[in-house]
Amino acid sequence: MRVSNKAFMALVLCLGMLLGVSSSVAQEMTMDEYEAELATWQQRKEAAQTSLDDCQAAKTDLNSQLEDVQAQIDQTWADIYAEIGTDEAAVKAFMDELKAMDAKADGLLALSPEELFDRRDEITALEEQLAEAKENRISALTEAQNMIATIEGKLTQLNSKLPKASYDDYSVVVGDYLWKISGKSEIYGDPMQWMKIYSVNKEQIKDPDLIYPEQIFKILRGKGDDQYIVAKGDFLQKIAANPEVLGDPASWTKIYEKNKEIIGDDQNMIFPHTVLVIPE
Repeated sequence: MRVSNKAFMALVLCLGMLLGVSSSVAQEMTMDEYEAELATWQQRKEAAQTSLDDCQAAKTDLNSQLEDVQAQIDQTWADIYAEIGTDEAAVKAFMDELKAMDAKADGLLALSPEELFDRRDEITALEEQLAEAKENRISALTEAQNMIATIEGKLTQLNSKLPKASYDDYSVVVGDYLWKISGKSEIYGDPMQWMKIYSVNKEQIKDPDLIYPEQIFKILRGKGDDQYIVAKGDFLQKIAANPEVLGDPASWTKIYEKNKEIIGDDQNMIFPHTVLVIPE
């Protein structure tokens, strides 16, 4: 097919623009050079199309493989769910519950020891909730086990941070004595509770009638789980029989031995407001 000179020049100019050469250079191309250049670009186009077709085929093959793998994963999970008697929705709900427990533990860890003491029941509740979760067969899943281990670690930190009891400090001033200190409104507002002060500070009070200025006494604000505050009418057998203490009246000797220093030689005489340490 022959091309007119005008058409040939137009093609040459267009090709020059495509090749990024100036129009003056493009005008110098001959028909043979143009056809050779056109053939080169045609080959490049065909090579690119071949590469594109190869990529498309590889993509199709890869998608097919992915579908096969996903089918195997789905079947594996179906087998796991059948083995532990659950389904995907139940597993998600269980993991959400563990995540909520984990968040609760984080919130408690952010508290000061004093604040934590006032909310120690929440730690106990969290421990009970986790123990119940561990009875669920879903807890056998690796993801669940990892989360449970994380929560258990945080509970260990909480119990380490949790003080056994809650105290304020009081600095003894000239003229103080235990009866007077206990009667102060910012302490107990009741002089009869002086035994509380004596009990928890017996390491530095050898004689309750002898205290000294600048001594720092602990003022009990919240008793610990291993403490018992004697009430009027209490005696050791009665205290030992309390189900919240030892639940066995015959175990009164254990309480006496643990608190012999504060009770004295007469185990039949204990005073109200005495703070006893309960043995495990």
